[in-house]
Amino acid sequence: MVLGLLTNPDEFFERRAANPGYLRPALVVLAVAVVSVVGGIPVIRGTLSAVPESAGAFVTIIQVVSAAAGVVATFLRWVVYAAVFYGVAKVAFDGDGGFGETLALVGWGFVPALFEAVVSAVVNFSVFGGVEFPQDPQQIAAFTRRLQSDPAFLVAGLLGIVFLLWSAFLWTFAVRHAQRLDLRAAAITVAVPTVFGLLLRVWGIVGGL
Repeated sequence: MVLGLLTNPDEFFERRAANPGYLRPALVVLAVAVVSVVGGIPVIRGTLSAVPESAGAFVTIIQVVSAAAGVVATFLRWVVYAAVFYGVAKVAFDGDGGFGETLALVGWGFVPALFEAVVSAVVNFSVFGGVEFPQDPQQIAAFTRRLQSDPAFLVAGLLGIVFLLWSAFLWTFAVRHAQRLDLRAAAITVAVPTVFGLLLRVWGIVGGL
Protein backbone atom coordinates (compact mmCIF):
# COMPACT_ATOMS: atom_id res chain seq x y z
CA MET A 1 0.00 0.00 0.00
CA VAL A 2 2.54 2.61 1.16
CA LEU A 3 5.08 1.15 -1.26
CA GLY A 4 2.79 2.11 -4.14
CA LEU A 5 2.61 5.65 -2.75
CA LEU A 6 6.39 5.89 -2.84
CA THR A 7 7.04 4.14 -6.15
CA ASN A 8 4.06 5.22 -8.27
CA PRO A 9 2.14 8.04 -6.57
CA ASP A 10 0.14 8.87 -9.70
CA GLU A 11 -1.41 5.41 -9.84
CA PHE A 12 -1.75 5.28 -6.05
CA PHE A 13 -3.83 8.46 -5.86
CA GLU A 14 -5.81 7.57 -8.97
CA ARG A 15 -7.00 4.43 -7.20
CA ARG A 16 -7.56 6.21 -3.89
CA ALA A 17 -9.61 9.00 -5.49
CA ALA A 18 -12.47 6.58 -6.17
CA ASN A 19 -12.83 5.80 -2.46
CA PRO A 20 -10.51 8.07 -0.44
CA GLY A 21 -11.36 7.16 3.17
CA TYR A 22 -10.10 9.12 6.16
CA LEU A 23 -8.86 6.46 8.56
CA ARG A 24 -5.53 5.56 6.99
CA PRO A 25 -4.38 9.09 6.12
CA ALA A 26 -5.47 10.16 9.61
CA LEU A 27 -3.28 7.40 11.04
CA VAL A 28 -0.36 8.70 8.98
CA VAL A 29 -0.86 12.20 10.39
CA LEU A 30 -1.31 10.77 13.89
CA ALA A 31 1.97 8.88 13.56
CA VAL A 32 3.71 12.13 12.59
CA ALA A 33 2.16 13.84 15.62
CA VAL A 34 3.13 11.09 18.06
CA VAL A 35 6.73 10.85 16.85
CA SER A 36 7.04 14.64 16.94
CA VAL A 37 5.72 14.78 20.51
CA VAL A 38 8.03 11.98 21.65
CA GLY A 39 10.95 13.67 19.90
CA GLY A 40 10.28 16.86 21.82
CA ILE A 41 10.45 15.18 25.24
CA PRO A 42 14.18 15.84 25.85
CA VAL A 43 13.73 19.54 25.06
CA ILE A 44 10.69 19.94 27.29
CA ARG A 45 12.28 18.04 30.17
CA GLY A 46 15.43 20.09 29.88
CA THR A 47 13.68 23.43 29.85
CA LEU A 48 11.53 22.43 32.82
CA SER A 49 14.43 21.02 34.83
CA ALA A 50 14.86 24.26 36.75
CA VAL A 51 11.30 24.09 38.09
CA PRO A 52 11.31 23.20 41.82
CA GLU A 53 10.30 19.66 42.76
CA SER A 54 7.40 21.08 44.75
CA ALA A 55 5.87 22.17 41.44
CA GLY A 56 5.79 18.62 40.09
CA ALA A 57 2.07 18.80 39.33
CA PHE A 58 2.64 21.97 37.33
CA VAL A 59 5.37 20.28 35.29
CA THR A 60 3.08 17.35 34.55
CA ILE A 61 0.34 19.68 33.36
CA ILE A 62 2.79 21.54 31.10
CA GLN A 63 3.98 18.27 29.58
CA VAL A 64 0.44 17.04 28.94
CA VAL A 65 -0.64 20.36 27.45
CA SER A 66 2.48 20.48 25.26
CA ALA A 67 1.83 16.96 23.99
CA ALA A 68 -1.82 17.72 23.24
CA ALA A 69 -0.89 20.96 21.51
CA GLY A 70 1.64 19.12 19.37
CA VAL A 71 -0.95 16.60 18.21
CA VAL A 72 -3.54 19.29 17.49
CA ALA A 73 -0.98 21.40 15.60
CA THR A 74 -0.06 18.47 13.35
CA PHE A 75 -3.68 17.77 12.45
CA LEU A 76 -4.22 21.48 11.92
CA ARG A 77 -1.34 21.49 9.42
CA TRP A 78 -3.13 18.73 7.53
CA VAL A 79 -6.38 20.68 7.38
CA VAL A 80 -4.68 23.97 6.45
CA TYR A 81 -2.67 22.44 3.61
CA ALA A 82 -5.77 20.70 2.27
CA ALA A 83 -7.84 23.89 2.56
CA VAL A 84 -5.25 25.96 0.69
CA PHE A 85 -4.89 23.34 -2.03
CA TYR A 86 -8.67 23.13 -2.33
CA GLY A 87 -9.09 26.90 -2.47
CA VAL A 88 -6.35 27.50 -5.04
CA ALA A 89 -7.57 24.63 -7.22
CA LYS A 90 -11.14 25.94 -7.16
CA VAL A 91 -10.34 29.60 -7.75
CA ALA A 92 -7.45 29.32 -10.18
CA PHE A 93 -8.19 26.12 -12.08
CA ASP A 94 -11.90 25.36 -11.58
CA GLY A 95 -11.18 22.13 -9.75
CA ASP A 96 -14.31 20.03 -9.37
CA GLY A 97 -13.37 17.78 -6.46
CA GLY A 98 -14.77 18.05 -2.94
CA PHE A 99 -12.88 19.22 0.11
CA GLY A 100 -13.36 15.85 1.80
CA GLU A 101 -11.54 13.86 -0.83
CA THR A 102 -8.85 16.53 -1.05
CA LEU A 103 -8.34 16.29 2.71
CA ALA A 104 -8.15 12.50 2.59
CA LEU A 105 -5.65 12.32 -0.26
CA VAL A 106 -3.49 15.15 1.08
CA GLY A 107 -3.11 13.20 4.34
CA TRP A 108 -1.08 10.57 2.52
CA GLY A 109 1.40 13.28 1.56
CA PHE A 110 2.50 13.46 5.19
CA VAL A 111 4.42 10.18 4.91
CA PRO A 112 7.70 12.08 4.29
CA ALA A 113 6.89 14.19 7.36
CA LEU A 114 7.03 10.97 9.37
CA PHE A 115 10.63 10.44 8.27
CA GLU A 116 11.36 14.06 9.14
CA ALA A 117 9.85 13.59 12.61
CA VAL A 118 12.02 10.51 13.18
CA VAL A 119 15.16 12.41 12.16
CA SER A 120 14.25 15.32 14.46
CA ALA A 121 13.56 12.93 17.34
CA VAL A 122 16.91 11.20 16.90
CA VAL A 123 18.71 14.57 16.85
CA ASN A 124 16.85 15.84 19.92
CA PHE A 125 17.60 12.71 21.94
CA SER A 126 21.24 12.63 20.84
CA VAL A 127 21.89 16.31 21.59
CA PHE A 128 19.62 16.96 24.58
CA GLY A 129 19.55 13.49 26.11
CA GLY A 130 21.67 13.18 29.25
CA VAL A 131 22.66 16.86 29.22
CA GLU A 132 22.67 18.59 32.61
CA PHE A 133 20.65 21.78 32.25
CA PRO A 134 21.44 24.80 34.45
CA GLN A 135 19.22 25.23 37.48
CA ASP A 136 18.97 28.96 36.97
CA PRO A 137 15.84 29.57 34.83
CA GLN A 138 17.45 32.68 33.33
CA GLN A 139 20.28 30.60 31.87
CA ILE A 140 18.15 27.89 30.27
CA ALA A 141 17.19 29.83 27.13
CA ALA A 142 20.81 30.67 26.27
CA PHE A 143 21.91 27.13 27.13
CA THR A 144 19.23 25.67 24.85
CA ARG A 145 20.27 27.95 21.99
CA ARG A 146 23.87 26.76 22.34
CA LEU A 147 22.74 23.15 22.12
CA GLN A 148 20.62 23.93 19.07
CA SER A 149 23.70 25.29 17.29
CA ASP A 150 24.92 21.69 17.06
CA PRO A 151 25.61 20.74 13.39
CA ALA A 152 23.12 17.89 13.76
CA PHE A 153 20.30 20.43 13.80
CA LEU A 154 21.59 21.97 10.57
CA VAL A 155 21.58 18.54 8.93
CA ALA A 156 18.07 17.88 10.25
CA GLY A 157 16.92 21.25 8.92
CA LEU A 158 18.32 20.58 5.46
CA LEU A 159 16.74 17.13 5.44
CA GLY A 160 13.50 18.79 6.47
CA ILE A 161 13.58 20.80 3.25
CA VAL A 162 14.10 17.60 1.26
CA PHE A 163 11.20 15.91 3.03
CA LEU A 164 8.93 18.92 2.40
CA LEU A 165 9.77 18.83 -1.31
CA TRP A 166 9.02 15.11 -1.28
CA SER A 167 5.65 15.82 0.33
CA ALA A 168 4.98 18.47 -2.32
CA PHE A 169 5.72 15.89 -5.00
CA LEU A 170 3.16 13.52 -3.48
CA TRP A 171 0.64 16.31 -2.93
CA THR A 172 0.83 17.22 -6.61
CA PHE A 173 -0.61 13.84 -7.56
CA ALA A 174 -3.04 13.95 -4.64
CA VAL A 175 -4.45 17.29 -5.80
CA ARG A 176 -4.40 16.19 -9.42
CA HIS A 177 -6.76 13.31 -8.73
CA ALA A 178 -8.77 14.93 -5.94
CA GLN A 179 -9.58 18.01 -8.07
CA ARG A 180 -9.33 16.41 -11.53
CA LEU A 181 -6.62 18.78 -12.73
CA ASP A 182 -3.81 18.33 -15.19
CA LEU A 183 -0.36 17.83 -13.73
CA ARG A 184 0.79 21.40 -14.38
CA ALA A 185 -2.22 22.94 -12.63
CA ALA A 186 -1.83 20.56 -9.70
CA ALA A 187 1.86 21.43 -9.37
CA ILE A 188 1.11 25.17 -9.34
CA THR A 189 -1.63 24.62 -6.76
CA VAL A 190 0.73 22.76 -4.46
CA ALA A 191 3.56 25.24 -5.01
CA VAL A 192 1.65 28.11 -3.38
CA PRO A 193 1.82 26.94 0.27
CA THR A 194 4.94 24.85 -0.29
CA VAL A 195 7.05 27.87 -1.23
CA PHE A 196 5.86 29.63 1.92
CA GLY A 197 6.80 26.57 3.99
CA LEU A 198 10.23 26.42 2.35
CA LEU A 199 10.88 30.08 3.13
CA LEU A 200 10.01 29.50 6.78
CA ARG A 201 12.37 26.53 6.96
CA VAL A 202 15.22 28.38 5.28
CA TRP A 203 14.66 31.30 7.65
CA GLY A 204 14.81 28.90 10.60
CA ILE A 205 18.05 27.35 9.37
CA VAL A 206 19.70 30.71 8.71
CA GLY A 207 18.56 32.00 12.09
CA GLY A 208 20.13 29.02 13.81
CA LEU A 209 23.56 29.56 12.27
